[in-house]
Parts: sequence; structure tokens; C-alpha cells
Amino acid sequence: MGTTGLILLILLGMLIWFWQNTLHDRELALLAARDICQHQSLQLLDATVTLQRLALRRSQRGGITLQRTFQFAYSAEGHDRQTGFVITLGNHVEQVGL
Repeated sequence: MGTTGLILLILLGMLIWFWQNTLHDRELALLAARDICQHQSLQLLDATVTLQRLALRRSQRGGITLQRTFQFAYSAEGHDRQTGFVITLGNHVEQVGL
């Protein structure tokens, strides 16, 4: 395997890691959205969250990590549709908002 093959293998590994990490954060965001909707007696519409923003931020430890912003739809009475958000930093939920 030449240098090009090794570089492609490393890039593929990084892509797989990023995909798996994003899926993990998406699950965290979905749990946080369900939790806040349940505590506020709201309906989580579509039972899903969508990635809206990806950025690099400093963690509390000072290192650079990924910050992801997910959006979700919720309703208070079933006919109105509003948007909430979940922000994850690294693999932790940082903020949830309605």
C-alpha cells in the first residue's frame, strides 16, 4: 500500500468516525428533546431532530471540539408547529431551548 492508499484509508476512518459521532449526538439530542417536551406537556412532532449547524468550539477543558445544533418541531395543542433546538458540545448536551 502506497502513501496515497494510506491517506485514503485514514480519510475513510475519519469519515466513519465523524458519521458515528454525529449519530450518537443526534440520539442525545432526540432524548433531550423528548425529555423537555414531556416535562412541558408538549408534543414532539415527527419524533426526530435534524442537524442544522456544525461548528468548532472550545470545550470547558480548553480543547477544540465539535458543536452541533439540532432542531426539532413541537406543538402545544396539536395544530400549531413551533421549533426548538438542542446544542451538543462534544458528546454532551449543552443547551435545550423552546
